[in-house]
Amino acid sequence: MNANEMSYEFDVIYDKVASAESPGYTDKEKSIFLSKAQEVLIKRYQPAEFTERRRRDFANITKTVDITSASTTQDTGKPNGTRYDLPTDFMYAESEEATITSSNSCFNNTRIPVDVKREAEYTTQIKNPFKKPMVNGGIHDCAWRMDYNDNTNGIKRVDLITDGTFSIGTYHLTYAKKPVDIVPFTGDNTTTAQVDCELNDTIHRELVEVAVRIASGVTTPQEYQIKLNEEKINN
Repeated sequence: MNANEMSYEFDVIYDKVASAESPGYTDKEKSIFLSKAQEVLIKRYQPAEFTERRRRDFANITKTVDITSASTTQDTGKPNGTRYDLPTDFMYAESEEATITSSNSCFNNTRIPVDVKREAEYTTQIKNPFKKPMVNGGIHDCAWRMDYNDNTNGIKRVDLITDGTFSIGTYHLTYAKKPVDIVPFTGDNTTTAQVDCELNDTIHRELVEVAVRIASGVTTPQEYQIKLNEEKINN
């Protein structure tokens, strides 16, 4: 569906579940509901839980980038840590790896996983020879990634941590980008141009239903389904 078709379907479903005194919504307001629903769906389905269907649903907002230059901001405060700027449209990571540089020719240019660590995990594991970031040709080879919460000038950053025996040459990041807002344009003068949803059309109807739940104040799918069922019975 394009954005205008989403707007029309939103109106049809909303009219079925809303009370008679409920107000209609302008294109601008429906843009907010549809865009919020889009964000809810993306965050609901975490990468580890993706089925083949969900991978197709979000394929259009999945991007891969190779980051070779460290951030100009380098104040990680942690030994062997290097800070990297994330893409400006970054929403969340799906998979992460690093190609390393090492004085040991056996490991130089090796591609290893990047494991996500929280601050508490860093504190308890960094001195553990079996859990710290390492490269020795074994199954535990990895670098660490820690989130950096500063968001100066809209740029998100992360810190990559090693044990000092190797360094990061390239940070390979596959991520979900922040999608554009959905904007219907049906002539009510509250929007000026139509912007269609970037997600695969296989998820569009689910997205519209979530938008209606947000607009009608229904907080759970079960309550929403009850309203639909009541409407079917009454008709």
